Amino acid sequence: MIKKFEFWHPRVFELPYYGCLAVQCLLNRITPRTLAKANYALDHGEIGLGSKLATQHQFDPSFFLPSDLILEQWNTTQKQKFIEQFGQQHGWPLILKSNVGSVGKGIVRVFNADDAARHAPRLLGDYIVQKFTPWSFECGIFYVRQNGVPKITGINRKHFPTVTGNGEDDLLTLAQRHYRYTEHWDSFLQELDTAVVLAKGEQKRLSFIGSHTLGCKFTDDMHLLTPQLAAKIFELCDSQPGFNFGRVDIKAEDQAALQRGEFVVIEVNGVASLPTHMFDPAHSIWKAYKIFFEHGRYLARIAREHRHQPMELASYREVVRRVGESQALLNKVHQRLMGRG
Repeated sequence: MIKKFEFWHPRVFELPYYGCLAVQCLLNRITPRTLAKANYALDHGEIGLGSKLATQHQFDPSFFLPSDLILEQWNTTQKQKFIEQFGQQHGWPLILKSNVGSVGKGIVRVFNADDAARHAPRLLGDYIVQKFTPWSFECGIFYVRQNGVPKITGINRKHFPTVTGNGEDDLLTLAQRHYRYTEHWDSFLQELDTAVVLAKGEQKRLSFIGSHTLGCKFTDDMHLLTPQLAAKIFELCDSQPGFNFGRVDIKAEDQAALQRGEFVVIEVNGVASLPTHMFDPAHSIWKAYKIFFEHGRYLARIAREHRHQPMELASYREVVRRVGESQALLNKVHQRLMGRG
């Protein structure tokens, strides 16, 4: 049986998109490296080479949760103390996530000083410590700005995996039966009492990580857009004219708050962003690729518009090397935080 496209390996699903980008580069008379200039204010347009926190600092800080950086060169004691001090200042719980960041890997939630002591030795590379918000209405909002005109091209709501008790099986068994379950779920199941048996009909939300690859279902929810929400997203992006293509991941208290434009930004993703509303299970693969290719056209046209902006870009070989190193580091720390390395 062929898997639904939303469950395909990312590189397999994305392959036709790279072909689309190649064609769009030819049509717009730009090189693939020039695509980064769509976001000329960010390191390589924000493709996972630079610092996620540095990207955040390019925008109005009032939109973001309190965040700071744990440096790789610090010893374990320094890291632990820094996390504890941050928690005392901003309140627990906290989120620890890699400064290179990708698809939710390497993320843990820290509830107290004991958790800080447990996780500090496992961190690899620079790490972001961020205030955790209890708000659970999470969305990815795709934004483009072409010829100075801002536009929201898609909204996806993130539906976190939930199980329903039967009065017999423990939480771990129920989680492993979930149709979106993978071994990566260990990154959030480890903070739950997986031996507990839920009462019949009792529901339990499992995850706090808004990643498609870690169990979230994404739906295409452009109907959530209101003038108030659009105005706040535009206000955020207007604070950085060098950001013209990408996805903003946000949390709100509920749908009504979101539509009033009341939210906090979790992170900003750049030219490597996926229009994640295409992963709605209700979409056919043809609809998904239509959305994907449309955003490829946006990216190439916006990059052509800003092709003359000064920007320091690495060679293709260097980009491939650095992306590979970042992904290897992320995979390694993800395994360590799950207690496997």
